[in-house]
Amino acid sequence: MILEVNNLSLSYGKTEILKNINFKLENPCVCSILGPNGIGKTTLIRSLLGLKEISKGSISLDGVDIRKIDRKSFYSKISYVKQGGKETSIYTALDTVLLGLASRINPLLKPKESDVVLAEQILEELHISHLRDKYVSRLSGGEAQMVFMARALVKNPEILILDEPESNLDYRNQLLILEIIKSLEEKGKLIIFNTHYPDHALRYSKKTLMLRGLDNYVFGDTKEIITKENIENTFRIKAAVGDLKDGENIYRDIVPVSIV
Repeated sequence: MILEVNNLSLSYGKTEILKNINFKLENPCVCSILGPNGIGKTTLIRSLLGLKEISKGSISLDGVDIRKIDRKSFYSKISYVKQGGKETSIYTALDTVLLGLASRINPLLKPKESDVVLAEQILEELHISHLRDKYVSRLSGGEAQMVFMARALVKNPEILILDEPESNLDYRNQLLILEIIKSLEEKGKLIIFNTHYPDHALRYSKKTLMLRGLDNYVFGDTKEIITKENIENTFRIKAAVGDLKDGENIYRDIVPVSIV
């Protein structure tokens, strides 16, 4: 599947948020999106989901403008996990995951046993089976985030879009989510995620889009985009770049040092 953004401009009222954005992604691929707060990362993600009106330009899947794709067909291919946080819900964790199968479950009937088994398998894969019968509204922000991730994964989407998936998660669950993202790429999926962690992008993404301003951005192979110079210019900081060694493995890391 090919996702292509051509000369995309997005606005709120008369205020332009992003202008003339161009990039192309083809599965399997993990693409990270980085940039300062308020730069338009979430707005861009909403446009990819068809939830934000396009001012100019286009977004296409396999050459077809997403505005011309039947909504049911479009959303059967794509899943979304919003930024972390608790929400009011009358549903248990299991019920919430089953909602990810809403397009194929008759709302007037109980879910099939096979659907319940599938939902339970996803909970098990995310190591949150113990939350099965708990109400989402009573979970911590991090626990709820994991449940929403399970809801997104249960329908086996071709494209997974994540808005700061590591937010509210401890180190272990951050790594779990990132490893799942990598495993999905290995299964042929296209994953796009916003992040405030350049080191996560370096380790897990193939492509990176770094937003700097209205029509100021860089896009390309992650190792060529996430550099000391680009990080410093984008975030207006001084940064230190180095390699961390763990046995035979070497990990590239970027650490913010001071504000410019």
